[in-house]
Amino acid sequence: MKKHQFVKGDCNCPRTATFFRCKFCQELEYKSAREIQRLNATQAECSSPDAPEVPAHEAFLGQIGATFDCLAPDFETYMQNKK
Repeated sequence: MKKHQFVKGDCNCPRTATFFRCKFCQELEYKSAREIQRLNATQAECSSPDAPEVPAHEAFLGQIGATFDCLAPDFETYMQNKK
């Protein structure tokens, strides 16, 4: 299974929830950073071949109901660097 890596959209809004876009497949989610870190297996799965593979231990935990952290390590600065 490959998982999304969501980065924060450049919206300059003070709200907790904002737009997050996957670096690889460009899927858009309107959630808070905390919600992006707790996605179920269906929401976390990315269709892009370039997306990172889920580590074996994380995939196993996901099968028994654990959540996936799909927040990219550079989620706050990624879009700023793309300008």
